[in-house]
Amino acid sequence: MLGYTVYATSFYDVTDAYEFVDKLLVPSDINDFSLKSLEDIALDYVDDVDYIIFTSDVDTTRFPKSKVIGNYNTDLVNNKFKLYKFLHKNFLLPKTYKLNDMDEAQEIVLNNPNKKYVIKPVYGTGGLNIHWFSRDVYVDDEFLLQEYVYGDSVSSSFLSYPNHEIEFITSSEQIIGSKMLGARDFTYCGNITPYINSSSKIKNISAKISRMCKLVGSNGIDFVVDNNKVYVLEVNPRIQGSFECVERSFNMNLAKAHMDIYNNIPVNIPKVKQFCVKLIAYARNNGMCNLENIPYVYDKSDCSYIFRKGEPIATIIVSDRILENAMSKAERIRKSVYNSFI
Repeated sequence: MLGYTVYATSFYDVTDAYEFVDKLLVPSDINDFSLKSLEDIALDYVDDVDYIIFTSDVDTTRFPKSKVIGNYNTDLVNNKFKLYKFLHKNFLLPKTYKLNDMDEAQEIVLNNPNKKYVIKPVYGTGGLNIHWFSRDVYVDDEFLLQEYVYGDSVSSSFLSYPNHEIEFITSSEQIIGSKMLGARDFTYCGNITPYINSSSKIKNISAKISRMCKLVGSNGIDFVVDNNKVYVLEVNPRIQGSFECVERSFNMNLAKAHMDIYNNIPVNIPKVKQFCVKLIAYARNNGMCNLENIPYVYDKSDCSYIFRKGEPIATIIVSDRILENAMSKAERIRKSVYNSFI
């Protein structure tokens, strides 16, 4: 604990959050899961706070720059096509097209029968609204058609000084679209930290992109690793979803490290202490879930809350010096979570 009064926004009124925050701001419309709804409710309290730290890809420019600890104008990296155009000459990236016509998308797919493609929004986070290419997919006026690259889904975590040089922390394996966790194909489902097959390429690419994109504070990059090929997918100019795993694996406070590095205070990265596994369980159908007596479960809603199919139920976080032990413990808890669902 750092001694601050903390206000946080969330789409869900998670009961255990009150152990860590003084006020949890939840949109009144339970059907509105747009980032703008979080921005709107946060702006109601912007005059009451001294500092702002972003943990999702909101429009940072709606907030006063003087209060932001971290990256401010992030459109270059949050706009996935701008990022592609900016980086593709220097790094491996999946071939990406910005289109407004499904006929044009189908023509590209038919001309490349040995490749698979996905449809993505220009802006987006957490793997939401990403689909395998199909004529039946609903798209906005503009959308991205991206070549699908096979390999390990990996994210890097690093801290960027004001001069954009970095302290590299680690890389994590990402769990994406797990059917065992009730997720859709490309939905973010958690992490395993550290990634046991990490290479110096991930660190070097992270350092170069930090300088090119002028990043500050805590940042991360999503990759696909296929043997010796490392493809850049996205840049996350903020504290990432892997932060709980990073904190537990390295026994460090990532919020403090983020603030220190932003203020040009040197941060020493501890040696890794243990493996950490994070799983996000999604509802397989509508129902309720009582998680009060299940250990290592976080982001819990009131037991009377009725989950809709596809909504996140809770987060499982376990750690151990032996990876297999952490994995088996996480699996036992996953089963307990779904067994408690009625």
